[in-house]
Amino acid sequence: MRNCPTRQAQPDLRYLVVAFGLTLLAIARPAFAQTPPEIAYIFPPGGAPGATVDVTLGGFNWTPDMQLFVHDPRVKLEIVGPPGPVIVPYPPYWFGRKARDSDPPLPREFPARLTISADVPAGLVRWQAANANGAAASGVILIATEPEVREIGGHQSVHEHRKPQVLSSLPVAIVGQLSRLEEVDRYLFTAPRMGPVTLDVWTRRLKTKMNAVLEVRDAAGRLVADAADTAGHDLQLTFAAQQGAQYIVSLYDVDFRGYTSYVYRLVIHDGPQVVAAIPAAGKPGETRPVEFLGYGIMTGAPQLELVTQNVAFPADPLAQAFPFRLQTPHGQSLPFTLGLSNLIETVEPPAADARKLAIPAAVTGVLEQQYGDERYVFEGKKGETLRISSRSAVVGAPLDLSLAVLDVQGKELARVDDQPGTLDATLLFSVPADGTYQISVSDSSGRSGTRAAVYHVQLEVAQPDFTLNVLELLAVPSGGKAGLAVKVARQAGFAEPITLELAGLPAGVTAPAGLTIPANKSELAVELACAADAAVVAGMISVRASSTQAGQPIAPKSSSVLVAITMKPRAKLVPEGLDDVKKWPRGSTIPCAVFVERLEGFTGPVLLEQTAYQQRSRQGMTGPEMIVAPGVGKAEYPVFVPEWMETTKTSRFIINAVVQVPDPKGNVRHLLNKMEMRFGILPVGAMLRISRPAGELHIKSGEPFDVPISLSRTPELTGDALLELKLSDEITGKLVAEPLKVPASQTSSVMRILPAPGMTLRGEHELTIRATVLHQGSLPTISETTFVVDFGQ
Repeated sequence: MRNCPTRQAQPDLRYLVVAFGLTLLAIARPAFAQTPPEIAYIFPPGGAPGATVDVTLGGFNWTPDMQLFVHDPRVKLEIVGPPGPVIVPYPPYWFGRKARDSDPPLPREFPARLTISADVPAGLVRWQAANANGAAASGVILIATEPEVREIGGHQSVHEHRKPQVLSSLPVAIVGQLSRLEEVDRYLFTAPRMGPVTLDVWTRRLKTKMNAVLEVRDAAGRLVADAADTAGHDLQLTFAAQQGAQYIVSLYDVDFRGYTSYVYRLVIHDGPQVVAAIPAAGKPGETRPVEFLGYGIMTGAPQLELVTQNVAFPADPLAQAFPFRLQTPHGQSLPFTLGLSNLIETVEPPAADARKLAIPAAVTGVLEQQYGDERYVFEGKKGETLRISSRSAVVGAPLDLSLAVLDVQGKELARVDDQPGTLDATLLFSVPADGTYQISVSDSSGRSGTRAAVYHVQLEVAQPDFTLNVLELLAVPSGGKAGLAVKVARQAGFAEPITLELAGLPAGVTAPAGLTIPANKSELAVELACAADAAVVAGMISVRASSTQAGQPIAPKSSSVLVAITMKPRAKLVPEGLDDVKKWPRGSTIPCAVFVERLEGFTGPVLLEQTAYQQRSRQGMTGPEMIVAPGVGKAEYPVFVPEWMETTKTSRFIINAVVQVPDPKGNVRHLLNKMEMRFGILPVGAMLRISRPAGELHIKSGEPFDVPISLSRTPELTGDALLELKLSDEITGKLVAEPLKVPASQTSSVMRILPAPGMTLRGEHELTIRATVLHQGSLPTISETTFVVDFGQ
């Protein structure tokens, strides 16, 4: 959904200044590490080549001085405004056993601008972020060419039946967010013609940890098609549409989860879907027949069908794959990726005894028996190192492939499962003796057993070579040192020394000269040293590895690393009572005492805020940004405990300390540190309760109406109760009501609600009336009543 401020019962506080000075307890403690930032999301997740797009960046434990780095120099991403507050999720919340689980982390959002050069091809581009506390692992930016719309409207739950967003035409790509638990996003379109319509959900490709569910219903609400992702793969669905008919697509998470980080992209395409191709690859520049498997590609029906079509494979010698759109009588398919290979591509023969491979070889096969395996035979020569690789050639839910090499008697000699980060497999096999060997290809995903279970295998003699492996981020302390581990994987007997070159180091960071991974070694720890007077900045560096074999150069390898110069923390937070648990009434604000210890000679103010990673379901517990003044060593941080929280569950709350300090060049940097331990809170009965008569209100649209309110409170709440009308985003500004003050001696009141000038409401809408009483003079105690109003003619 769109990014909105949290709409829940909580104190309306942004900054509190601690004006009292208490002596800091003198506790000698060792210094501890700062809290590095993490990327949460980018929304929308990208843009088209040649476009400039306003985006929102979500980050965990981000500070106002973030630096951004895009791995493709043709794409620029820049922050254009200050950060917003820590985002606390919308209601509803998990209760019961699920409330014992940890919630996803809490982000901040930054306004940003994405500029994409016109020559950037469609695909995914990596980006990273850094500050003076460290660097973040990469996120992705989507470069796409399809027409795109953004999700609009309010936050819909599975129980709500608001009007779906109307799509004007197909094909279209919708970008949206599931921002709260139980949210369901709905889209309505009219089929432009009879035939297949394909839905393609992007979540995992965008690094969103969401398992999508799709439902398609007709105008009468009848279910037409549905699909659910239960294995962590992106979801595709094809159904048969009637020309001129209206359909509603519903999208939600399989467990009805939702947070602002649940960014998705939903493509609705009026055409069929290709799921596999045989062969899965071809030689650059050749034209050959390819058998395509897909839904609706021949008859238009939502069933798996086969079509053979000649494909001209592009002659680009550097490309490894290309997107292909199958032309059918029922429209053009979504893009399907075909591989490019210089090997002679063959198709698995039907007879098992004919599956003999001549090295080098590339073959496309089908695992038509579930949990079975396919065997290929080859002749090996003693001393050769063979490279055997397999990949799933299926759209959406890929096969989980394993490779094994067996001797002629069937004895297993080598086996490998997944490569890091994929479900594909690669095996380097040293042939022990001349003879006949077998390759076994199997799947453990359970998705084999159909004609669509297509895989691709390559067998070739491995040439002496190496691969390079470097972590994508590194923190180097200001005035200190850090080790960059550069690893290589040698193959086919390659044993030569490997020369390393580092380029793009931040100013003031140096590496030793003459870096070399010695012969037969697979790793070198490169010591990076940062000058004490260097500016605290980050830089994207390039690590280049080169070598020779038999006097001839081997193709160099390179990798990028985001190096961030970091500063030591300047503040430490320790809760009073350490990990004690305090009972506190629901709907009220608990002052949590915390000791603020300043480090490294720092004497300035310290900002306290919620940390991104809390513990257990918070159920809307929140706290403000709060400044602890210079010289103050103890503070009471106010945590609001919502009135709906479970009294049987102990909740935990953690805060950050953020300070501003100049780096050696005078640049102001923000240093962030998480509190040691946690505040423990056990909710008990509420001190304040607001209610109204049960039942739905039926009001004539455009007329004012009265809502009677009852209040009950405990004796310690002696101040006036402030009654306020709270509206959802959808109807904000369409109704108005004057705030009311209700003295402690009064237990009831009436709020008059009027339509805003020129505004008219129709249908059912939820309204909320909030009561606030200050406890102990400054701590808000809050209760709410929510009710439905039916605005009729």
